[in-house]
Amino acid sequence: MSNRSATASTDSAVPTPAELVSTAEALAPLVRENAERSEELRDPVPEVVEALRGAGLHKLYRPRRYGGYGLDWGPHFTVSERLARECGSTGWLVSLVFSHVMFVGRFLPEAQDEFFASAGDDAVLATGSAGGGAIHRDGSGWLLTGRWAFVSGVNVASGVMVTAREDPEGGISHFALLLPGEYEVHDTWHVEGLRGTGSHDVSADQVFVPAWRVVTIEEFASMDPPGAAIAESYVHRVRTFPYQGSWFQGPLLGAARGALESYCAQTRTRKGKLFGESIVSQVPVQVRVGEACARLDAAELLFEDVIRDLHAAGAAGEEIVGERLLRMRRLVTFGSRLCESTADSLAAMMGVTGQKASNPVQRLYRDCRAISTHIELNWEQSMAPTGKVRLGVPTGDPLLDGGKTAPGASPVLGKQI
Repeated sequence: MSNRSATASTDSAVPTPAELVSTAEALAPLVRENAERSEELRDPVPEVVEALRGAGLHKLYRPRRYGGYGLDWGPHFTVSERLARECGSTGWLVSLVFSHVMFVGRFLPEAQDEFFASAGDDAVLATGSAGGGAIHRDGSGWLLTGRWAFVSGVNVASGVMVTAREDPEGGISHFALLLPGEYEVHDTWHVEGLRGTGSHDVSADQVFVPAWRVVTIEEFASMDPPGAAIAESYVHRVRTFPYQGSWFQGPLLGAARGALESYCAQTRTRKGKLFGESIVSQVPVQVRVGEACARLDAAELLFEDVIRDLHAAGAAGEEIVGERLLRMRRLVTFGSRLCESTADSLAAMMGVTGQKASNPVQRLYRDCRAISTHIELNWEQSMAPTGKVRLGVPTGDPLLDGGKTAPGASPVLGKQI
């Protein structure tokens, strides 16, 4: 096994949140110039990825001992929001895919050593949950077979973390960390929104995975995961589900804001196609722009509240349960609806012009729409648990029901399973 001292490092200069925002601002023109190309490639543009890595935006939640910044929770929101104004896919890459490296810190130290020694300074982790794999014991390790969909950023990743079932009839029971050469990427990402995320399928066929690179779902999602012994930041110890929900906030708000900015820039010079009338002088247009600003102001307030509360809970080592957990999920999902509806209304206001695939308003609307369809933002699943609790109906989740849930019920993901 690799020697931890060979990979451990604390030399990385750690930027402040303000410096990270300035970095994103400086990268915005490059991201904007490559937004259409990213859609054509259906993958992140190599030059953009190189610039993002060069700026250290993939190090936000990497442990400092492995050359990362080991930051408190939150910078992914502000950085991805700025970049998503130019390209929703790039915002998604920075907010979600680059944040996934935090998961490595939950595995045993041996797994962390191996992953970061293999990946080097470019370390990025992709994850696959949709679909699934079958896993069973094989001597000192495990054998894994399966196929997983929607593995965002897999072609720029240094490895993937995937879900698996030990019991074919049961639910997800394990997470496994795979290195390059242990999985195959399938070109499957043909979609309308978030085209540039490269969220392709990944498969593995009877791959032997060492025991240190496999954890049970209970261990992984607990507040004392296997990697807690060397954890430098609360980010590597928290129960992950509430934190994962905040990954969508930056790309959503940024893409909606970008759509608004582009709409206003285009509309200032637009004339009616039939009569040549000024569009900007129309009161309904002015009102809709004002409404769009109000919706996005509200979404920002909701999202910032969630980020603050997540940081407060993590720093204090507090479990996020009950109404606190329900409230976070409501705010994230409601903010998502505000962003998606704003981008939708702006694209509709442009008529046929707003339906052209090359129009930034249309592209950013499609990105917003794609994000809002994620299962974590499903309206019914997000709102129903609150209704159940307020009406006295058990949810089946001990993190929400307290002592009213049947013994043995799993609190693994902090939501109904």
